[in-house]
Amino acid sequence: MARYVMLLVAVSLVSVQASWGGWLDSVVESATKRAVENVVNRTVGESSDAAYDKAKQGAGGDSGNDSQNKDEAKSSVSEGKSESSGSSTADEKAYSKYDFIPGGKVIFFDDFSDTDVGEFPRKWTLKGPDGGGNAVEVVEYQGKRFLRSAPTPNQMQATQYIRLNQKGDLPEKFTVEFDAVLSYPNESVPHYANAYILKFGKDGNQVGEIFISGRECKSENTRSEISMADNRVHHVAVSVNGTFVKAYVDNQRVIIDPVGFLRPVNLVGIGLESNNRNSSDKLMFTSFRLAEGGKDIKSALATDGKIVTHGILFDTGKDVIKPESLPTLKMILGILNGDSGLKFSIEGHTDNQGGKSINQPLSENRAAAVKVWLVDNGIDAGRLATKGYGDEKPLSSNDTAEGRANNRRVEFVRK
Repeated sequence: MARYVMLLVAVSLVSVQASWGGWLDSVVESATKRAVENVVNRTVGESSDAAYDKAKQGAGGDSGNDSQNKDEAKSSVSEGKSESSGSSTADEKAYSKYDFIPGGKVIFFDDFSDTDVGEFPRKWTLKGPDGGGNAVEVVEYQGKRFLRSAPTPNQMQATQYIRLNQKGDLPEKFTVEFDAVLSYPNESVPHYANAYILKFGKDGNQVGEIFISGRECKSENTRSEISMADNRVHHVAVSVNGTFVKAYVDNQRVIIDPVGFLRPVNLVGIGLESNNRNSSDKLMFTSFRLAEGGKDIKSALATDGKIVTHGILFDTGKDVIKPESLPTLKMILGILNGDSGLKFSIEGHTDNQGGKSINQPLSENRAAAVKVWLVDNGIDAGRLATKGYGDEKPLSSNDTAEGRANNRRVEFVRK
């Protein structure tokens, strides 16, 4: 019998006064109502440039990174040549209805690269509306570090919240992203699933949550399924505008809910749960990114004379545009098509990890790849120039993971 996993995503409102049993029942009921449809089976690479930190540190002499990453980071920029001008047609087709654009200013980011294996990350806390539960620790998995819960039978969920000194409400517009492994607990319990519960709260009260479940289903099940026999890493993304919530799994939008939230919100956490309290060793996440929504594009262009984007993503250490970049690229394409006199200088920027010998040519090649994509999609090449600034023009301090994430960007400057 084939093994499958089904991703279920739901938004439900609960209070901390609710009992555990009632809370779980309401989550499962809500999740069932919002069963994901038509999720495409594909491997999702590393979100944003988070893992590029590791590759560049390796090229700079960090003995903790492997030589493959070092060679990969160097080979892409040798002689200033691009390996590829963009993502494949097949990938673009798969992402044709994907419209998620990451927030423009990173508020919190953690890929656990600064946490030792076996430890609990310092940027998280067990204090919150329902913090605590079974033990969690940082582990190495598929070349990255994850925060993993490994519950034994009859243990409750593990819930941790980011250390966020947020007074009042989060920004009206914000996004949350993370990569997750959603495997089934074991072969003897085919209908129970691991679960991730993205939680939001206000001063000790839970005000909203998004439930993501990985489940092994019978092959005759008519609901949407994704094969998880190989324990793939899936990308989860959530966009919030006021109380309006949209959620995505891999390349599919799976929730549109105009009242998926109560405001205000100043707590963000994630719960790791093995349904029916089964044991599991594949319940983990990484690259958790919370970001404020960016300026309205037309307003930014009018007031600042440029558009700063963080949604154009590349393969690690290379100038190959990832298909997740399509919403941002199409937004820029639409602006150019709407104003035939508009010209842009496309400018690539990096953080300061790895040194100028890598950062400078890489930023140039990435800017050039964006130009190639726009020209391939009908924009006159004469309207576009390209520049690479490496780490010369940071938006934030490079001393923090959040600052480095803000500094990795592509800007479109009016000419």
